[in-house]
Amino acid sequence: MSRSSEFNIGDLIKTILIALVISILIEKYLISLTVVSGDSMMSTLHNNDRLVIEKMSYRFDSPERGEIIIFEPPIYGRENEIFVKRVVAISGDKYKVEENKVYINGELLKEEYAYNNDGSNLPYPFTEGIVPKESVFVLGDNRNNSNDSRMFGYVTLDRIKGKVFTKIWPIKSHSIIKASYNLENDINK
Repeated sequence: MSRSSEFNIGDLIKTILIALVISILIEKYLISLTVVSGDSMMSTLHNNDRLVIEKMSYRFDSPERGEIIIFEPPIYGRENEIFVKRVVAISGDKYKVEENKVYINGELLKEEYAYNNDGSNLPYPFTEGIVPKESVFVLGDNRNNSNDSRMFGYVTLDRIKGKVFTKIWPIKSHSIIKASYNLENDINK
């Protein structure tokens, strides 16, 4: 084997290693891919949808109401799982979930995205309160089939891994995921 061949193999190995390091850094700090597991976010997201997760925003800012995030749930024994839910209340917000309606700071949350919201109420422990600092209150869009903040409480900002940016699979339903959050005045609450 000639010296120039050895040099080219060495260059190839260096290039592969550099590409590997760059891809690891991109996946850890900028963007990553994830697969939806379950139907808790129907009809916005479905089981086996492929999502692009953007990770930089929350290094500089907190999540906003209506954004869909991925996070490690504050559930003993499930800390290493990844959940996908919608942020409905942020630090300082007073929330109330009553008869499958959500009130934020006394105003009814209009939820066009909510799916299968038939009004059935299970005895959830966290249906009313004020979101503490450095935390958010999250709900699945499919309220009747979602393990969310009503059950496990607040999600602290350090558990949030990123914001859902786009759905890339299935191709026919590819879309940019935008925050959806609308309140309407309700003087009765």
